[in-house]
Amino acid sequence: MPKSSKRILLFAPKHTYRLHDFLQAARKLGIGVVLASDRCKVLAEMYPQENVIAVSFTHPDRAVAKIQEQLEVRSIHAVLAADDAAAIPAAKVARALNLPFNHPAAIRKSRNKFMFRHAMVKAGLPSPGFRLAGIELEPESLATGMRYPCVLKPLMLSGSQGVIRADHPAEFIAAFRRIRHLLQQPEMAHPCNRAFRYLLIEDYIPGQEYAIEAILTRGRVHLLAIFDKPEPLEGPFFEETIYVTPSRLPADRQRRLKTELESACRVLGLHHGPIHAEARINANGIFLLEIAPRTIGGLCSRALRFASGMSLEELVLRHALGDSPANLSLQRQASGVMMIPIPKKGVLKQVHGVEQARAVPGIVDVQITFPLNHELIPLPEGSSYLGFLFARAETPEAVVAALSSAHAYLQFDILPTLAVV
Repeated sequence: MPKSSKRILLFAPKHTYRLHDFLQAARKLGIGVVLASDRCKVLAEMYPQENVIAVSFTHPDRAVAKIQEQLEVRSIHAVLAADDAAAIPAAKVARALNLPFNHPAAIRKSRNKFMFRHAMVKAGLPSPGFRLAGIELEPESLATGMRYPCVLKPLMLSGSQGVIRADHPAEFIAAFRRIRHLLQQPEMAHPCNRAFRYLLIEDYIPGQEYAIEAILTRGRVHLLAIFDKPEPLEGPFFEETIYVTPSRLPADRQRRLKTELESACRVLGLHHGPIHAEARINANGIFLLEIAPRTIGGLCSRALRFASGMSLEELVLRHALGDSPANLSLQRQASGVMMIPIPKKGVLKQVHGVEQARAVPGIVDVQITFPLNHELIPLPEGSSYLGFLFARAETPEAVVAALSSAHAYLQFDILPTLAVV
Protein backbone atom coordinates (compact mmCIF):
# COMPACT_ATOMS: atom_id res chain seq x y z
CA MET A 1 0.00 0.00 0.00
CA PRO A 2 1.42 3.40 -0.97
CA LYS A 3 2.18 5.67 1.95
CA SER A 4 0.40 8.96 2.59
CA SER A 5 3.62 10.88 1.94
CA LYS A 6 3.39 9.98 -1.78
CA ARG A 7 2.12 12.61 -4.22
CA ILE A 8 0.95 12.17 -7.81
CA LEU A 9 0.71 14.84 -10.50
CA LEU A 10 -2.53 14.11 -12.36
CA PHE A 11 -3.21 15.78 -15.71
CA ALA A 12 -6.95 16.14 -16.34
CA PRO A 13 -8.59 17.89 -19.33
CA LYS A 14 -11.68 19.96 -18.69
CA HIS A 15 -14.18 17.51 -20.22
CA THR A 16 -12.93 14.26 -18.72
CA TYR A 17 -15.29 11.81 -17.00
CA ARG A 18 -12.35 10.23 -15.22
CA LEU A 19 -11.28 12.76 -12.63
CA HIS A 20 -13.72 11.96 -9.80
CA ASP A 21 -12.86 8.25 -9.75
CA PHE A 22 -9.12 8.92 -9.74
CA LEU A 23 -9.42 11.39 -6.88
CA GLN A 24 -11.66 9.04 -4.91
CA ALA A 25 -9.12 6.23 -5.36
CA ALA A 26 -6.25 8.50 -4.30
CA ARG A 27 -8.06 9.49 -1.11
CA LYS A 28 -8.79 5.86 -0.30
CA LEU A 29 -5.10 5.02 -0.70
CA GLY A 30 -3.90 8.10 1.16
CA ILE A 31 -2.09 9.51 -1.89
CA GLY A 32 -1.75 13.26 -2.34
CA VAL A 33 -2.81 14.65 -5.71
CA VAL A 34 -1.79 17.77 -7.59
CA LEU A 35 -4.09 18.51 -10.53
CA ALA A 36 -2.78 20.01 -13.76
CA SER A 37 -5.66 21.13 -15.96
CA ASP A 38 -6.66 23.39 -18.83
CA ARG A 39 -9.66 24.52 -16.75
CA CYS A 40 -8.09 25.42 -13.48
CA LYS A 41 -10.80 27.71 -12.05
CA VAL A 42 -13.65 25.23 -12.51
CA LEU A 43 -11.71 22.31 -11.07
CA ALA A 44 -10.47 24.40 -8.16
CA GLU A 45 -14.10 25.15 -7.27
CA MET A 46 -15.12 21.50 -7.65
CA TYR A 47 -12.16 20.11 -5.71
CA PRO A 48 -11.10 22.86 -3.25
CA GLN A 49 -8.99 20.42 -1.21
CA GLU A 50 -6.69 19.68 -4.17
CA ASN A 51 -3.75 21.75 -5.40
CA VAL A 52 -4.71 22.81 -8.96
CA ILE A 53 -2.31 24.27 -11.53
CA ALA A 54 -3.50 25.80 -14.81
CA VAL A 55 -1.58 24.51 -17.84
CA SER A 56 -2.02 24.61 -21.61
CA PHE A 57 -2.45 21.18 -23.21
CA THR A 58 -1.89 22.66 -26.67
CA HIS A 59 1.54 23.99 -25.61
CA PRO A 60 3.17 21.10 -23.70
CA ASP A 61 6.54 22.86 -23.30
CA ARG A 62 4.83 25.73 -21.53
CA ALA A 63 3.15 23.17 -19.26
CA VAL A 64 6.57 21.85 -18.25
CA ALA A 65 7.81 25.33 -17.41
CA LYS A 66 4.64 26.17 -15.45
CA ILE A 67 4.83 22.96 -13.39
CA GLN A 68 8.51 23.51 -12.58
CA GLU A 69 7.82 27.12 -11.66
CA GLN A 70 4.84 26.53 -9.38
CA LEU A 71 5.54 23.13 -7.86
CA GLU A 72 8.13 21.62 -5.59
CA VAL A 73 8.87 18.93 -8.17
CA ARG A 74 11.00 16.81 -5.85
CA SER A 75 7.86 16.00 -3.88
CA ILE A 76 6.15 14.43 -6.93
CA HIS A 77 6.55 10.65 -7.11
CA ALA A 78 4.53 9.83 -10.26
CA VAL A 79 2.73 11.44 -13.20
CA LEU A 80 -0.57 10.25 -14.69
CA ALA A 81 -2.91 11.45 -17.46
CA ALA A 82 -6.65 11.00 -17.06
CA ASP A 83 -7.45 11.29 -20.77
CA ASP A 84 -6.02 11.47 -24.29
CA ALA A 85 -5.77 15.26 -24.43
CA ALA A 86 -3.56 15.33 -21.34
CA ALA A 87 -1.13 12.59 -22.38
CA ILE A 88 1.49 14.65 -24.26
CA PRO A 89 1.96 17.36 -21.60
CA ALA A 90 2.01 14.66 -18.91
CA ALA A 91 4.70 12.79 -20.84
CA LYS A 92 6.87 15.90 -21.22
CA VAL A 93 6.57 16.79 -17.56
CA ALA A 94 7.38 13.21 -16.54
CA ARG A 95 10.55 13.29 -18.67
CA ALA A 96 11.56 16.61 -17.15
CA LEU A 97 11.09 15.13 -13.66
CA ASN A 98 12.79 11.84 -14.63
CA LEU A 99 9.68 9.82 -13.71
CA PRO A 100 8.37 6.72 -15.52
CA PHE A 101 6.03 7.50 -18.40
CA ASN A 102 5.67 6.79 -22.11
CA HIS A 103 7.77 8.88 -24.49
CA PRO A 104 5.84 11.78 -26.14
CA ALA A 105 6.72 10.38 -29.58
CA ALA A 106 5.17 7.00 -28.67
CA ILE A 107 1.99 8.72 -27.51
CA ARG A 108 1.77 10.73 -30.74
CA LYS A 109 2.21 7.55 -32.76
CA SER A 110 -0.53 5.75 -30.87
CA ARG A 111 -2.98 8.69 -31.06
CA ASN A 112 -2.51 9.43 -34.77
CA LYS A 113 -4.49 6.78 -36.66
CA PHE A 114 -2.34 7.03 -39.80
CA MET A 115 0.90 6.64 -37.84
CA PHE A 116 -0.71 3.80 -35.88
CA ARG A 117 -1.58 1.92 -39.09
CA HIS A 118 2.00 2.29 -40.33
CA ALA A 119 3.25 0.89 -37.01
CA MET A 120 0.97 -2.16 -37.29
CA VAL A 121 2.29 -2.90 -40.78
CA LYS A 122 5.85 -2.48 -39.52
CA ALA A 123 5.14 -4.98 -36.73
CA GLY A 124 3.84 -7.51 -39.27
CA LEU A 125 0.40 -7.45 -37.66
CA PRO A 126 -2.84 -7.78 -39.67
CA SER A 127 -3.89 -4.42 -41.07
CA PRO A 128 -6.51 -3.23 -43.57
CA GLY A 129 -5.58 -1.37 -46.70
CA PHE A 130 -5.44 2.35 -45.94
CA ARG A 131 -4.58 5.74 -47.37
CA LEU A 132 -4.35 9.34 -46.21
CA ALA A 133 -6.41 12.14 -47.79
CA GLY A 134 -6.27 15.89 -47.22
CA ILE A 135 -9.62 17.40 -46.34
CA GLU A 136 -9.13 20.06 -49.04
CA LEU A 137 -9.48 17.40 -51.75
CA GLU A 138 -12.75 16.96 -53.63
CA PRO A 139 -14.18 13.55 -52.67
CA GLU A 140 -15.60 12.97 -56.16
CA SER A 141 -12.04 12.56 -57.45
CA LEU A 142 -11.35 9.84 -54.85
CA ALA A 143 -14.64 7.95 -54.70
CA THR A 144 -14.39 5.95 -57.92
CA GLY A 145 -10.95 4.56 -57.01
CA MET A 146 -11.92 3.22 -53.58
CA ARG A 147 -12.51 -0.37 -52.51
CA TYR A 148 -15.90 -0.79 -50.83
CA PRO A 149 -16.97 -1.05 -48.12
CA CYS A 150 -14.50 1.37 -46.56
CA VAL A 151 -14.36 3.46 -43.39
CA LEU A 152 -13.44 7.15 -43.24
CA LYS A 153 -12.14 8.56 -39.96
CA PRO A 154 -10.36 11.61 -38.53
CA LEU A 155 -6.77 11.03 -37.45
CA MET A 156 -6.97 12.24 -33.85
CA LEU A 157 -10.52 11.93 -32.50
CA SER A 158 -11.68 9.12 -30.20
CA GLY A 159 -14.89 7.40 -29.16
CA SER A 160 -15.95 6.77 -32.81
CA GLN A 161 -16.44 10.51 -33.36
CA GLY A 162 -16.32 11.24 -37.07
CA VAL A 163 -16.04 7.56 -38.07
CA ILE A 164 -18.32 6.66 -41.02
CA ARG A 165 -18.66 3.56 -43.21
CA ALA A 166 -19.29 3.98 -46.94
CA ASP A 167 -20.55 1.15 -49.17
CA HIS A 168 -20.48 2.97 -52.52
CA PRO A 169 -19.20 6.23 -54.06
CA ALA A 170 -22.25 8.36 -53.16
CA GLU A 171 -21.90 7.39 -49.47
CA PHE A 172 -18.15 8.04 -49.67
CA ILE A 173 -18.68 11.57 -50.98
CA ALA A 174 -21.29 12.35 -48.30
CA ALA A 175 -19.12 10.90 -45.51
CA PHE A 176 -16.02 12.80 -46.67
CA ARG A 177 -17.89 16.11 -46.69
CA ARG A 178 -19.44 15.42 -43.30
CA ILE A 179 -16.07 14.68 -41.67
CA ARG A 180 -14.48 17.70 -43.37
CA HIS A 181 -17.21 19.93 -41.94
CA LEU A 182 -16.61 18.45 -38.46
CA LEU A 183 -12.84 19.00 -38.63
CA GLN A 184 -13.26 22.60 -39.77
CA GLN A 185 -15.18 23.61 -36.64
CA PRO A 186 -13.18 26.20 -34.64
CA GLU A 187 -13.37 24.22 -31.39
CA MET A 188 -12.15 21.01 -32.99
CA ALA A 189 -8.38 21.46 -33.09
CA HIS A 190 -5.49 23.77 -32.43
CA PRO A 191 -4.53 25.40 -35.77
CA CYS A 192 -0.96 24.15 -35.42
CA ASN A 193 -2.07 20.51 -35.35
CA ARG A 194 -1.73 19.34 -38.96
CA ALA A 195 -3.46 16.04 -38.18
CA PHE A 196 -6.83 17.80 -38.36
CA ARG A 197 -6.23 18.64 -42.02
CA TYR A 198 -6.41 14.97 -43.02
CA LEU A 199 -8.61 11.93 -42.74
CA LEU A 200 -7.84 8.23 -42.99
CA ILE A 201 -9.59 5.86 -45.41
CA GLU A 202 -9.44 2.16 -44.49
CA ASP A 203 -10.89 -1.04 -45.88
CA TYR A 204 -13.78 -2.10 -43.67
CA ILE A 205 -12.80 -4.89 -41.24
CA PRO A 206 -15.62 -7.37 -40.58
CA GLY A 207 -15.71 -9.45 -37.41
CA GLN A 208 -16.44 -9.39 -33.69
CA GLU A 209 -15.11 -6.43 -31.74
CA TYR A 210 -13.43 -6.45 -28.31
CA ALA A 211 -12.04 -3.91 -25.85
CA ILE A 212 -8.93 -4.71 -23.84
CA GLU A 213 -7.81 -3.21 -20.56
CA ALA A 214 -4.16 -3.81 -19.68
CA ILE A 215 -1.17 -2.33 -17.91
CA LEU A 216 2.42 -2.11 -19.15
CA THR A 217 5.46 -2.64 -16.96
CA ARG A 218 8.81 -2.27 -18.74
CA GLY A 219 7.09 -3.20 -22.00
CA ARG A 220 5.39 -6.34 -20.69
CA VAL A 221 1.60 -6.51 -20.99
CA HIS A 222 -0.47 -7.61 -18.01
CA LEU A 223 -4.05 -8.23 -19.17
CA LEU A 224 -6.64 -6.90 -16.73
CA ALA A 225 -9.85 -7.52 -18.67
CA ILE A 226 -11.20 -8.30 -22.12
CA PHE A 227 -14.66 -6.91 -22.86
CA ASP A 228 -16.97 -8.48 -25.40
CA LYS A 229 -19.08 -6.08 -27.45
CA PRO A 230 -22.18 -8.20 -28.07
CA GLU A 231 -24.05 -5.73 -30.24
CA PRO A 232 -23.02 -5.53 -33.93
CA LEU A 233 -20.86 -2.56 -34.90
CA GLU A 234 -21.28 -2.55 -38.66
CA GLY A 235 -21.94 1.11 -39.42
CA PRO A 236 -22.63 3.48 -41.01
CA PHE A 237 -21.72 4.94 -37.59
CA PHE A 238 -20.01 3.01 -34.80
CA GLU A 239 -21.76 3.98 -31.59
CA GLU A 240 -20.63 1.65 -28.83
CA THR A 241 -23.15 0.50 -26.26
CA ILE A 242 -22.60 -2.68 -24.22
CA TYR A 243 -19.29 -3.98 -22.83
CA VAL A 244 -19.34 -7.23 -20.85
CA THR A 245 -16.60 -9.23 -19.11
CA PRO A 246 -15.30 -11.92 -18.69
CA SER A 247 -14.95 -12.43 -22.41
CA ARG A 248 -16.27 -15.56 -24.08
CA LEU A 249 -13.31 -15.44 -26.46
CA PRO A 250 -11.51 -18.84 -26.37
CA ALA A 251 -8.40 -18.99 -24.17
CA ASP A 252 -6.03 -19.53 -27.11
CA ARG A 253 -7.38 -16.41 -28.84
CA GLN A 254 -6.98 -14.42 -25.62
CA ARG A 255 -3.34 -15.48 -25.40
CA ARG A 256 -2.80 -14.55 -29.04
CA LEU A 257 -4.46 -11.19 -28.46
CA LYS A 258 -2.08 -10.47 -25.58
CA THR A 259 0.95 -11.44 -27.70
CA GLU A 260 -0.08 -9.19 -30.59
CA LEU A 261 -0.92 -6.32 -28.24
CA GLU A 262 2.55 -6.60 -26.72
CA SER A 263 4.14 -6.57 -30.19
CA ALA A 264 2.12 -3.52 -31.17
CA CYS A 265 3.07 -1.63 -28.00
CA ARG A 266 6.70 -2.43 -28.64
CA VAL A 267 6.67 -1.01 -32.17
CA LEU A 268 4.76 2.06 -31.00
CA GLY A 269 7.31 2.59 -28.24
CA LEU A 270 4.78 2.30 -25.38
CA HIS A 271 6.29 0.69 -22.30
CA HIS A 272 4.71 1.96 -19.08
CA GLY A 273 1.27 2.51 -17.60
CA PRO A 274 -2.36 1.74 -18.46
CA ILE A 275 -3.47 0.65 -21.92
CA HIS A 276 -6.93 0.65 -23.49
CA ALA A 277 -7.09 -1.16 -26.83
CA GLU A 278 -9.76 -2.10 -29.36
CA ALA A 279 -9.59 -5.05 -31.75
CA ARG A 280 -11.65 -6.90 -34.34
CA ILE A 281 -11.21 -10.62 -34.84
CA ASN A 282 -12.19 -12.58 -37.95
CA ALA A 283 -10.94 -15.56 -39.95
CA ASN A 284 -7.99 -13.51 -41.23
CA GLY A 285 -6.61 -12.73 -37.78
CA ILE A 286 -6.64 -10.16 -34.99
CA PHE A 287 -6.87 -6.57 -36.24
CA LEU A 288 -5.94 -3.97 -33.65
CA LEU A 289 -8.03 -0.84 -34.19
CA GLU A 290 -6.37 1.42 -31.62
CA ILE A 291 -4.11 1.41 -28.58
CA ALA A 292 -4.50 4.33 -26.20
CA PRO A 293 -2.03 4.87 -23.31
CA ARG A 294 -4.79 5.50 -20.74
CA THR A 295 -7.58 3.70 -18.93
CA ILE A 296 -10.97 2.96 -20.48
CA GLY A 297 -13.08 6.06 -21.20
CA GLY A 298 -16.22 7.47 -19.65
CA LEU A 299 -17.33 5.84 -16.42
CA CYS A 300 -16.79 2.36 -17.89
CA SER A 301 -14.03 1.48 -15.41
CA ARG A 302 -16.75 1.12 -12.75
CA ALA A 303 -17.67 -2.18 -14.40
CA LEU A 304 -14.31 -3.56 -13.22
CA ARG A 305 -13.65 -4.74 -9.68
CA PHE A 306 -10.68 -6.86 -8.76
CA ALA A 307 -10.70 -9.74 -6.29
CA SER A 308 -9.75 -7.57 -3.32
CA GLY A 309 -12.44 -5.01 -4.18
CA MET A 310 -9.84 -2.74 -5.75
CA SER A 311 -10.96 -0.36 -8.50
CA LEU A 312 -9.08 0.12 -11.76
CA GLU A 313 -8.05 3.61 -10.65
CA GLU A 314 -6.57 2.26 -7.41
CA LEU A 315 -4.62 -0.32 -9.38
CA VAL A 316 -3.29 2.31 -11.81
CA LEU A 317 -2.29 4.68 -8.99
CA ARG A 318 -0.49 1.92 -7.13
CA HIS A 319 1.27 0.81 -10.31
CA ALA A 320 2.42 4.39 -10.96
CA LEU A 321 4.06 4.36 -7.53
CA GLY A 322 5.86 1.08 -8.19
CA ASP A 323 3.45 -1.71 -7.19
CA SER A 324 3.13 -4.75 -9.44
CA PRO A 325 -0.24 -5.72 -10.98
CA ALA A 326 0.78 -9.41 -11.05
CA ASN A 327 -1.62 -11.94 -9.52
CA LEU A 328 -4.54 -9.53 -9.64
CA SER A 329 -7.74 -11.02 -10.99
CA LEU A 330 -11.26 -9.75 -11.55
CA GLN A 331 -14.07 -10.63 -9.18
CA ARG A 332 -15.80 -13.86 -10.15
CA GLN A 333 -19.14 -12.36 -11.15
CA ALA A 334 -19.70 -11.24 -14.73
CA SER A 335 -20.11 -7.50 -15.10
CA GLY A 336 -20.84 -4.98 -17.78
CA VAL A 337 -21.62 -1.41 -18.72
CA MET A 338 -23.87 0.18 -21.28
CA MET A 339 -23.03 3.58 -22.69
CA ILE A 340 -26.48 5.07 -23.19
CA PRO A 341 -26.71 6.23 -26.81
CA ILE A 342 -28.08 9.59 -27.93
CA PRO A 343 -31.22 8.89 -30.00
CA LYS A 344 -31.42 12.24 -31.80
CA LYS A 345 -30.19 15.80 -31.87
CA GLY A 346 -31.92 18.34 -29.64
CA VAL A 347 -32.11 19.81 -26.15
CA LEU A 348 -32.48 17.29 -23.32
CA LYS A 349 -35.42 18.38 -21.15
CA GLN A 350 -36.21 15.35 -19.00
CA VAL A 351 -35.28 11.72 -18.37
CA HIS A 352 -37.95 9.16 -17.37
CA GLY A 353 -37.72 5.59 -16.12
CA VAL A 354 -34.51 5.84 -14.09
CA GLU A 355 -35.98 4.20 -10.99
CA GLN A 356 -37.55 1.40 -13.04
CA ALA A 357 -34.17 0.82 -14.69
CA ARG A 358 -32.46 0.67 -11.30
CA ALA A 359 -34.99 -1.95 -10.15
CA VAL A 360 -34.09 -4.42 -12.93
CA PRO A 361 -32.44 -7.52 -11.36
CA GLY A 362 -28.69 -7.35 -11.91
CA ILE A 363 -28.52 -3.58 -12.35
CA VAL A 364 -26.16 -2.04 -9.78
CA ASP A 365 -26.18 1.61 -10.88
CA VAL A 366 -27.69 4.08 -13.33
CA GLN A 367 -25.81 7.30 -14.01
CA ILE A 368 -27.34 9.97 -16.24
CA THR A 369 -24.34 12.20 -16.85
CA PHE A 370 -25.62 14.55 -19.56
CA PRO A 371 -27.02 17.80 -18.06
CA LEU A 372 -30.60 18.88 -18.67
CA ASN A 373 -31.25 21.85 -20.96
CA HIS A 374 -28.09 21.23 -22.97
CA GLU A 375 -27.90 20.22 -26.61
CA LEU A 376 -27.46 16.56 -27.47
CA ILE A 377 -25.37 15.81 -30.56
CA PRO A 378 -25.38 12.18 -31.72
CA LEU A 379 -22.57 10.45 -33.59
CA PRO A 380 -20.75 10.94 -35.82
CA GLU A 381 -20.47 14.63 -34.87
CA GLY A 382 -21.02 14.14 -31.14
CA SER A 383 -18.60 12.79 -28.56
CA SER A 384 -20.76 12.29 -25.46
CA TYR A 385 -23.19 9.75 -24.05
CA LEU A 386 -26.40 10.29 -22.12
CA GLY A 387 -25.05 8.24 -19.28
CA PHE A 388 -24.09 4.74 -18.15
CA LEU A 389 -25.84 1.59 -16.92
CA PHE A 390 -23.93 -0.97 -14.81
CA ALA A 391 -24.84 -4.60 -14.16
CA ARG A 392 -23.48 -7.70 -12.39
CA ALA A 393 -24.74 -11.27 -12.67
CA GLU A 394 -23.54 -14.87 -12.72
CA THR A 395 -23.08 -15.00 -16.50
CA PRO A 396 -22.23 -12.54 -19.28
CA GLU A 397 -25.56 -13.39 -20.93
CA ALA A 398 -27.46 -12.33 -17.81
CA VAL A 399 -25.49 -9.06 -17.68
CA VAL A 400 -26.38 -8.25 -21.29
CA ALA A 401 -30.05 -9.06 -20.64
CA ALA A 402 -30.14 -6.80 -17.55
CA LEU A 403 -28.54 -3.89 -19.38
CA SER A 404 -30.90 -4.22 -22.35
CA SER A 405 -33.96 -4.45 -20.08
CA ALA A 406 -32.92 -1.42 -18.03
CA HIS A 407 -32.25 0.64 -21.16
CA ALA A 408 -35.76 -0.14 -22.44
CA TYR A 409 -37.25 1.67 -19.43
CA LEU A 410 -35.41 4.92 -20.15
CA GLN A 411 -37.30 7.58 -22.07
CA PHE A 412 -35.89 10.98 -23.03
CA ASP A 413 -37.74 14.23 -23.71
CA ILE A 414 -35.67 15.94 -26.42
CA LEU A 415 -36.82 19.20 -27.96
CA PRO A 416 -35.62 20.26 -31.42
CA THR A 417 -32.76 22.74 -31.44
CA LEU A 418 -33.87 26.18 -32.60
CA ALA A 419 -31.91 27.47 -35.55
CA VAL A 420 -29.99 30.71 -34.99
CA VAL A 421 -30.80 33.24 -37.71
